[in-house]
Amino acid sequence: MIKKITIIGATGHLGHRVTAKLAEKGVDVTAIVRDPIAAKSKLPANVRLVQGDVSDPDSLTAALQGTETLYITLNTETLDTTLPFHTEREGVINVVAAAKETGVQHIMQIAGVDYAHPEFSAKGMAYGTNAIRKGGIDAIKASGIPYTFFYCSFFLDSLPKLLMDNQLAVIGNHVHSIWFTNSSDLAELVFKAINNDAAKDKEFAVQGHEAKTYTEAASEFLGTYAPDADIIQLPMEAISQMGLPEEQAVFMEHVLTFVEQLQEKDVAGETRRVLGEPKYTITSFAQELREET
Repeated sequence: MIKKITIIGATGHLGHRVTAKLAEKGVDVTAIVRDPIAAKSKLPANVRLVQGDVSDPDSLTAALQGTETLYITLNTETLDTTLPFHTEREGVINVVAAAKETGVQHIMQIAGVDYAHPEFSAKGMAYGTNAIRKGGIDAIKASGIPYTFFYCSFFLDSLPKLLMDNQLAVIGNHVHSIWFTNSSDLAELVFKAINNDAAKDKEFAVQGHEAKTYTEAASEFLGTYAPDADIIQLPMEAISQMGLPEEQAVFMEHVLTFVEQLQEKDVAGETRRVLGEPKYTITSFAQELREET
């Protein structure tokens, strides 16, 4: 039986690789996108594109017709909880309403591992975007539709984006280890959760094989992905000297300050038992990304 899934957020940084991996595995994938023409160049040819916007409830109701399994992969890059609309809050609330109306049978969504484990925050610091995405998560849980949440550690996928002029800057003093994951392993978990009753109404931690500090993981990753690149250590104060827009600089400092004090533990035992072990190491994922470039 062919597995089917509809994805919201398929053109995003993580979403496009998960989408491509699922399509590669033979899943019948539909992507709900705001601009199908623009999305066509970003996604595999065998992904069906349907127009829809999380800010437009009517478009969602039309786009979700016939959907049984829905995967939501959205992102927030602001700390302003007072904005009237966030894709991960009002947008997801709109998606849930349309999913109920159209008879969706299963909703999956990703968030950070810290959302499910606030005890990892050694200094009691709250990650600002969690207050925003909570509204969407609560709406899914209250919908009556079976759900699966993937609470992910930090993604190795972000490291190539930070590589500039053959240098990767590690900003801040990162001494705690992180269980880095990747989009390829996430795609495998999503694949195994489709039509899987054992994955419904469950919350899974998504973590890699081993924990390493930010600097250690970056060094191992670059050793394969960009062996000629260098890692440079910069203090947190360097962010203010980068010439970034104020909101972006504030957000970056918040994220990195949060990561500095995060003491992540291995909490993925249930994930491994129900959905399987991660397949990729830091090195093997770096090799895969290098071969794709």
